[in-house]
Amino acid sequence: MKRKFKKALCMTLALTLSAAALAGCGSKSGGESEKHRIAFVSYQAFDSSEWLQNLKKGLSQYEEEHENVEIKCIEALAVDQYETKVRACCEEGFDTIITTYSDMADATIAAAADYPDIRFGILQGEIGNIADYSNIADFHLNRTETAYIQGCAAALMTKTGKVGFVGGADSGGINEILAGYQQGIAYIDNGTEDVVTYCNSFTDPTIGKEYALQLIADGCDVIFGAAGGSGTGCAQAAEEQGVMYAACDVHYTDAAPTAEIGSAMNYFENMVIAFIDDTIHGNYQGGTSSEYGIAQGAAGYEFAENGLVSQDIQDQVMEVSKKIANGEIKIAAEPLHK
Repeated sequence: MKRKFKKALCMTLALTLSAAALAGCGSKSGGESEKHRIAFVSYQAFDSSEWLQNLKKGLSQYEEEHENVEIKCIEALAVDQYETKVRACCEEGFDTIITTYSDMADATIAAAADYPDIRFGILQGEIGNIADYSNIADFHLNRTETAYIQGCAAALMTKTGKVGFVGGADSGGINEILAGYQQGIAYIDNGTEDVVTYCNSFTDPTIGKEYALQLIADGCDVIFGAAGGSGTGCAQAAEEQGVMYAACDVHYTDAAPTAEIGSAMNYFENMVIAFIDDTIHGNYQGGTSSEYGIAQGAAGYEFAENGLVSQDIQDQVMEVSKKIANGEIKIAAEPLHK
């Protein structure tokens, strides 16, 4: 799947702030000669989704640009591998170990307890009592912001007054996306109804397509897919049925070349690099949870390059994005309904 960037919003709103957040990505200061060894452990295969491919590519580029940084990307694809592989990284002498999602939270906590001198980070870990763990930092994307913008776009684009949502799971991160989406729809306040479904898979396009087709049969003419690889099937259904597709994380230029209105982009690579850069420059904050969003350059909304969305609607959506970036709009993390 090709990833085409139209930075109309993200570049306008976030580039300067992103540059500031990633200012440490240049050359090291004269006193920093120590080799920083970092392991990134993913519970999903890196080739399973575009965001992970982009993340791995970004980490590789960062390593190339910093001679005293070593980054190793590791896959732990089964529950019984999580703790084993994290502990192996500890034994190999990595200074910082980054794990992924709440799936790996227990393994991260267990390893961190036995290796108090190692700095741990967990991406989207959702560790509620994070303050209890002084050598774990839980960092995550603000998924509500771009989803809110997507909700505005969907409400402005619908002709039937009914839009659908296909989530990969009824879980915290997906429901934050749903929450932002629903509040964006409510912000437009034009009577748009939203229908919520969960396909319970992030890797099955066939299942994603089935759920999208059900929503289309129910009268939804905009489908928002927040289901990872299953979202490809949602996009295909929208394209084939002549309705619109609201994308998440990437553009679906192959699956929905004429149907996509735009994507709620989340730049995981920017977020992880910012975390790494903070850590190796002495700004590691263990025992805390931090958030990255539009203002930090870790997220942004991008319209599809197919001419589907009028300039007037693009301008309205851009105005909402500006308000989010400067703090005028506050977004709750709980869905309005499921």
